Amino acid sequence: MSLPESLERAATELADLADQIRPANGDPHRLLEELGAADAGQLLTWILSEEPADAAELVDAWGEDDAGVAILLAISDEGIAKAGRKLLRKVRHRLRSQGVEVVGKETAANVKRSVLAAPDRWQAAHISSPDFRGARMGYLVDSHPAGGARLFEIRFEQGRGILDFKIYNAGRAKVRGFLRSLTAGSGQRLFEVERDALRALIWRASQAQPNDRPLPTSFVEWRTRLFSDELEKECTPGDLARKALGSGDLGASLEDLVEEVKRGSLGPWPPKTSWVADWMDRGRDEVKGFDGSERVTRIETWIDEVTASLEEQTDDVLISRHLDELAWVRWQADQEDEARRLLTVAAALATDSAAVTALTRARVESLFAPYLTDLRVIEQSALDSEDSDG
Repeated sequence: MSLPESLERAATELADLADQIRPANGDPHRLLEELGAADAGQLLTWILSEEPADAAELVDAWGEDDAGVAILLAISDEGIAKAGRKLLRKVRHRLRSQGVEVVGKETAANVKRSVLAAPDRWQAAHISSPDFRGARMGYLVDSHPAGGARLFEIRFEQGRGILDFKIYNAGRAKVRGFLRSLTAGSGQRLFEVERDALRALIWRASQAQPNDRPLPTSFVEWRTRLFSDELEKECTPGDLARKALGSGDLGASLEDLVEEVKRGSLGPWPPKTSWVADWMDRGRDEVKGFDGSERVTRIETWIDEVTASLEEQTDDVLISRHLDELAWVRWQADQEDEARRLLTVAAALATDSAAVTALTRARVESLFAPYLTDLRVIEQSALDSEDSDG
C-alpha cells in the first residue's frame, strides 16, 4: 500500500477522524493542519501499528515540522506493534541527535513550545552490512545551506581505511527516497544508525589508512567538519551492541559461526589476493602425482599449513571488530541471539587460541572452497577406483 491508501483505511477505521483525514488527500503536512495534537497522536499510533511500512513516510515528514515533532515525542509506544515501536524509537534517536529533548511526560502542547526554536536542520546516518572483506558504505546527510540536502557517501573498511568518499547535493525528497529504497523491505541494504556512532566508526577507519594509499582528497577537505579526534571516545555501532547484549556460551556460538564462515555467508576477510594465489600454486604442487589416501593426506596437510599461515597474517583485534559490527547489524534486524553469538566469539579471540584456530580454518575452507572442491573431486575419483580394483 501507499501512504494515501493507508490513510484512507485509517479514515474508515477511525470514523471520528475521517472528516479531518480525508481533506488532507494523503499529504502529511496538511494532516497536521487538519488534526489537533490528540487526534494526530491517535492517528500516528494507529498507522504505526497497522501500516508500519507506510508510517515511515509520515514519520519522516512530521519530523521536519514543529507540531509533528511534538507529537512524535509525546505519544506513548504502549500498544504499538513491534515494527512501529522500532520505527518510533529510530526517529526519536534522530531527533535527540539534533538536540531535541523531552523531559518527563509532558503534553504535546508543552513539548511543542520547548522543542523547535531550532533551525530547520535535517540530519541522518545510515550504514550498510559489511561485504566479504569487511568493507561498508556509510551515508551522512546534512541540510544544505542553500536548500535541499548534502549526502556524503563513504566507502570504508576498518583495516584498509577510507576507500572512497563522494558528495551529492539534491532535494530532501530525492535523498529521502534514495535512502528509503535501501532500507525498506526484505532486500534491506542499509540500516539507520546513531550519527556519532557512524562518525566514530569512519574516523577509526581513517586512522588505519595505509601509507601507500593516501586519503581521498574530498575526505581530507571535509574531515575537520565531519570528524575529529574527539570521536575516539565515542561508541561505534558494535560497541553499542556489546553494551546492550553482552555475550553467551562460547562453545555453541563458535560452532555456529564456523559453519556460517564455511558456507560463505560470513567473512572470510581474505588477505592479499597474491597470498591466496601463491597458496593455490603450492597446493597443486603438493598433490601432483598422488592419488587415493596419499592425496587425501597431502590435502589435509596443505590445509593445516594454510591455516597456520593465515593465523600469522591475521590481526585478531580487527576480526573481533568485524564481528562486533556485524553483531550490530543483526541486532538491528531483530536477530538478537545471532548477534550475541558473534559478540561471544569476538570477545574470545583475544584469549582463546583454540577459537582463533577454529575460525581461521573455517576461513581457509571458505577462501579456497572452489579450489578444494576440484581437488576433492579428483581425490574421490581415485578412491572409488581403488575400491573397484580391490
